[in-house]
Amino acid sequence: MGTKVRDDDEVRETPNAVIWAVAAGTAPLPFLAVYAVMFIVHGGVHRVVPPDITNSSQGELIAGFIALALFLIGIVALYWMMNGRRRWPFLLVQLGMLATAIDFFLDVTKGGRLVSFVVGIAALAAIVCALLPSAWEHLGRSVPRVRRPQRRDSEGTAAYAAHS
Repeated sequence: MGTKVRDDDEVRETPNAVIWAVAAGTAPLPFLAVYAVMFIVHGGVHRVVPPDITNSSQGELIAGFIALALFLIGIVALYWMMNGRRRWPFLLVQLGMLATAIDFFLDVTKGGRLVSFVVGIAALAAIVCALLPSAWEHLGRSVPRVRRPQRRDSEGTAAYAAHS
């Protein structure tokens, strides 16, 4: 995997794969924003008895700040992906969203299955689009090549060559 040298001041068109990845990656953000506000309010302003997701009001407040931090991290990751700066934070956020959506989908006590399904599909679509060849090029990276055994030498050891 080589890095191509590019002029970051150059105006270039964002590939469709990156646009679709970012569009799909925005799906969980409204939920994080709502959860952040709701848990911060329930933990600090208008305390609810019993607490929604933890055993204490302080736990609700902490959960709200965690959701807020994840919301902000998600926005920064989307921004970096869209501008061709970094992909790995975007992929980590989307993998986290996918894992959470699967967990919420499998455990009906954690929320609605339809929302979890939609968020999970959106996160999966964002991951797939972010790994398409045009996204690699947008980020200034070479698309990785698949290595396959080409032949075996006299000792039975496989010699590998890049697949074209």
